[in-house]
Amino acid sequence: MDIERVNENTLKLFITYRDIEARGYNREEIWYNRAKGEELFWDMIGEINTEDYFDLDGPIWIHVNASEHGLEVIVTRANLNADTESNLLSSFDEHREASDDKFDESIFDSFDDEGGIEHQRISNISAYKFKDIDELIPVAKRVVESGVKSSLFKYENYYYVAIDFTEIEDKGIRQNIRSIVNEYLSSSKMTIFRLEEYGETIMQEDCFETIIQYFA
Repeated sequence: MDIERVNENTLKLFITYRDIEARGYNREEIWYNRAKGEELFWDMIGEINTEDYFDLDGPIWIHVNASEHGLEVIVTRANLNADTESNLLSSFDEHREASDDKFDESIFDSFDDEGGIEHQRISNISAYKFKDIDELIPVAKRVVESGVKSSLFKYENYYYVAIDFTEIEDKGIRQNIRSIVNEYLSSSKMTIFRLEEYGETIMQEDCFETIIQYFA
């Protein structure tokens, strides 16, 4: 998957059909199955560290340009001010008009039941994998006081802790939590949607608090 930062508010992602199929999807499935289209989008977002480009907290617009070789996904965030809608439309339309390829009806536009582009709140959940529950204990001890939400899953031969940063508004605190977790666990490209659908839910919520209560 290729990633390009168009401007301070817009990312452009390109994924080939071969890459899509390697992830377990097919063309017909992503075009006509709304759930699969959404899952593919979050799967793509889960592979990039969005904070390296811009903070995707808040409303965003998405659109897909389908070509012969793959899908180009344009992700535009809103600037939350009095002119939010006009600024967002201007930024989005500017890049859309600059494209040489025809914009087809987007699989991601189908998120909106009326077929329009819908404001989407980005999933701000990161997943980390590990082999043994004991590996999670030092993480829980160091981050539990931050109040960050967490869930625990098992998928195939690994455990996964999903950390939801949505309610952690301070970017510095989020980065500090990520740094602590990365000291002990391996970052994973697995999305929360795939874990919930295919994995075994061990602790649906309050994972860190529960780990400390029973294991620490």
